[in-house]
Amino acid sequence: MTMDASWAWGSLLPSPVVLLAVVCLVSAGLLHQVYLFALPKPIPGIPYNLHASKRLMGDIPDVRRSKHMRQWVWSQPRAHRAPLSQVFVLPFRRPTVIVTDYSAVVDILARRSREFDRGQRIREIVGLIAPEFHFTMETKEEGFKAHKELVRDLMTPRFLNEVSSPRIYDAFAALVHLWHEKSTKAMGQPFCASHDLYMTTLDSICSVAFGLDASKRSLTREIDHVRSLPVPPGPQVSPIISDAAPVEFSRPEPNPEIEALLDIPEMLSISQKSGFPWIAQRLALLRPKHARAMRNRQALIDTQTENSLKRLFAGGEKGMQCALDWMLWREMGKAKKEERAPDFHSPVIRDETFGFLLGGHDTSATVLSWWVKYMAEHPHVQTRLRAELRNGHSVAMMEGRWPAMEEIISTHIPYLEAVVQETLRCASIVTLISRTTTQDAQVLGYHIPKDTSILLSLTGPGLTEPSLDVPATPDLGTKTSPTSQTNSPPAWDNADVHLFRPERWLKADVEKGIEVFDSRAGPILAFSTGPRGCFGRRLGEMQLKTAVTLLIWNFEFGSTGPLGGMEIKEKFVNMPRDCYVRLKQT
Repeated sequence: MTMDASWAWGSLLPSPVVLLAVVCLVSAGLLHQVYLFALPKPIPGIPYNLHASKRLMGDIPDVRRSKHMRQWVWSQPRAHRAPLSQVFVLPFRRPTVIVTDYSAVVDILARRSREFDRGQRIREIVGLIAPEFHFTMETKEEGFKAHKELVRDLMTPRFLNEVSSPRIYDAFAALVHLWHEKSTKAMGQPFCASHDLYMTTLDSICSVAFGLDASKRSLTREIDHVRSLPVPPGPQVSPIISDAAPVEFSRPEPNPEIEALLDIPEMLSISQKSGFPWIAQRLALLRPKHARAMRNRQALIDTQTENSLKRLFAGGEKGMQCALDWMLWREMGKAKKEERAPDFHSPVIRDETFGFLLGGHDTSATVLSWWVKYMAEHPHVQTRLRAELRNGHSVAMMEGRWPAMEEIISTHIPYLEAVVQETLRCASIVTLISRTTTQDAQVLGYHIPKDTSILLSLTGPGLTEPSLDVPATPDLGTKTSPTSQTNSPPAWDNADVHLFRPERWLKADVEKGIEVFDSRAGPILAFSTGPRGCFGRRLGEMQLKTAVTLLIWNFEFGSTGPLGGMEIKEKFVNMPRDCYVRLKQT
């Protein structure tokens, strides 16, 4: 090629400035396409926030600005005046559909489990805590039935009455003794109750799960510590400043095992608040506190397993004293049937044990925290409840003692049932549960594609708030489910649905001339429903009835003034921000 020819060809090439401009334009075009691809993709026909669909983070900025994330979520259908809506709360994922219509929620949970199964979200949240816990598994998943078989004995009448009930009673009896000590030293002032309730339910469920003896229980140490404090208040108890000032009792140092178990709901709360739960938990384990707790949980389950095996080898079936014993006994039987060596330290047994602890601790403690607040706010309710309890347990009253556990279990007191049920309804500690569509599905006439995450509301409109005011348009009028109205209880009166009123659960039995408890007086989903409803419901109800009976029998809950607000704190469950009691011994 000649020099002239080279120069001629070179003159046809673009200048560096032009090349840079072309590269920038192409890059901008590609970035724009990536941006458009990453924007939320609404499901046609289901209402959504238009502004959220035009930004990469979708509804996340609005959620973060809201005071309470869960309340924002279940408020969306009301904002759109539709029983369904969709939100964009997980970046680079499909929209999440929210269902707040009670009948549709029950329909999905109770009758459509093949179309709506456990999704990955709950497994991601539980994550490293108990990855083999059956609660997190999909119903169709291999191994789910085997997991359920392992724990099937733990909610039977035999286990509840012979194993759970005496241990629950002992734990709440210890709480009564602790509060006798505290109320005496508080001299009429309020004091914090949430920690005591938390430790009591932990003692209760640890005793049922592991057979933890009294010397290792938290309340034993708490009682000894409070007894050692001076009266009047000394340096370990805050001075009384005014009628509303709470007395702050110091606490003994928790042992490593208790710290390890208290870390479980904290880790779940960390993952629940993250769009990427698995990563959030992994990062949390970089902190010495969480890493130490995880090691101590493993050491605890190893130690308790060895203790259980000693009991079983020594006494056989008659030696079973706790949930872990029963699971290990069932593993023995299964291994013998399958002609293999039993795996007593399997991840399945470990995680089912931790799941048992999780289900019976944090939730029960939170419900009781709300209950003591309701008692202080509604003195007429606790006055009637105390009278009904003393009338129902007339023998105990005449003999000047507390009702025994056998009496609490066997005596039917309608107003006690009503108070517990109304507390569960109003507390709304678990507000949303998730499902994933396993196939294309229809909900109230709306089409939902396969593999869509669904949030089902267990509270809010129609349950604790007035029902949705949905426009009676011809289009919405066709959006009904053929099975959604089957056997539905009557709707609550919108005028008082937000109020704490136990009487709503009572009805007159004209023939007998008495009031009876009506479990179907209106909608409630405190324990969810259907084949994947709360596994520990019977245990939870036993804990609540025992606690309410013993506490009302022994104490009058006075007003805590400005400390008695109903503000919530969103953790793993919806807790009261503050929980104080002002007690008078009865």
